Amino acid sequence: MKLTGVLRNINSRPAGSPTILTTTHEDEDDDHYAVRRSSRSASMSTNRLVARRHMSGSKQSLKADHSPERGNSPWIRKFSLRRSLKHRTKSSESLASKEQLPFKKSMFGATLEEVMELQKESHPDRHLPWVLTLLADKVVLYGGYSTEGIFRVPGDIDKVCSLKVSLDNGEHLSEFPTTDAPVCASLLKEWLRELYDPAICHDTYQKCLDNCENASYCSTIVSELPDINRLVVTFVIKFLQGFLAEETIKKTKMTADNLAMVFAPNLLRCPSTDLQVAMDNSKWEMTFVRTLINNLDTSYMDGVV
Repeated sequence: MKLTGVLRNINSRPAGSPTILTTTHEDEDDDHYAVRRSSRSASMSTNRLVARRHMSGSKQSLKADHSPERGNSPWIRKFSLRRSLKHRTKSSESLASKEQLPFKKSMFGATLEEVMELQKESHPDRHLPWVLTLLADKVVLYGGYSTEGIFRVPGDIDKVCSLKVSLDNGEHLSEFPTTDAPVCASLLKEWLRELYDPAICHDTYQKCLDNCENASYCSTIVSELPDINRLVVTFVIKFLQGFLAEETIKKTKMTADNLAMVFAPNLLRCPSTDLQVAMDNSKWEMTFVRTLINNLDTSYMDGVV
């Protein structure tokens, strides 16, 4: 902007005299307008600078709030350490209390040898797993001979699970948890099915299928099983033979074929993981068990428990 004021020659003034700016009336108006615009521009620039600094400070503050370094403050580190130590203490106490509890092995999912070892102290004179004989007795006691579809129609799953836990914990000794024959029948099948090794050993599986209609050979296969396996298989077959009475079949609708179909998967276990092979073998497995039900001599099991 052009100013119209006249500046006198400073060099012509005596030394020490003040500098004097002389303007006309018109020049004063122009200068006043120029000063006001200059002040306004300076004020706007200052405001912009302050706003920028404020925004920059806010961003830095926001970054500081979300910065991971904020978690490194002494108070937060102390609080986190206290929580961590408290959690560790509780976990250690919980683990210690669990370690003090005695580990109790289950009668389900074990080998027959392990089952017999588990009951050595409580049932030292028994030759058969007590859980097997107990469930078989309860099926008969609670009306299994007159229950339609026994073994084929499953018991209530919740009651079966509850009975399983009760037997493992010894709660059945004071009062048996159920009076439902299908529940006992379902758990009996489950116990056989969950054996770590099947009652009829893997190494005899193919011979069972190849000779499933030969009654004499099927009986020989059973007689050559390990002692505990032989006793268990013979006991189960003798138990099933009790359902073959004509009057019983009329009530249960369970023939030898029906019983064999239900129990074959619980006594035999196909070693192949091929589903088609397992399905093809199932009819021969059923034939083998049916042959045993109809022909195996189980008379020597009388009185064996």
